[in-house]
Amino acid sequence: ERMNDYKLEEDPVTKERTFKRFAPRKGDKIYKEFKKFYFYSDAYRPLKFACETIIEEYEDEIFSLIAQEADDLADKLCSEKSGSGGGLLDSPHP
Repeated sequence: ERMNDYKLEEDPVTKERTFKRFAPRKGDKIYKEFKKFYFYSDAYRPLKFACETIIEEYEDEIFSLIAQEADDLADKLCSEKSGSGGGLLDSPHP
């Protein structure tokens, strides 16, 4: 998703700040019309900064999950392509 599809809003009572999506999604009826307009704003910068901070803070965990997912995907692909029921990566190879 594009970060500038969101805007930062502040609740007038609680002063809580949240990001809310204002742009339609691709499946929405008005999507084609909406994409004819160009919006530029620095309002998305706090969201970008927040996302970058989270990614930086949890970088090792994120890469670990991606690596684990890649291993699982490789095992699944090997077993599907070989036609065997078990995972080829888990069994000893001759």
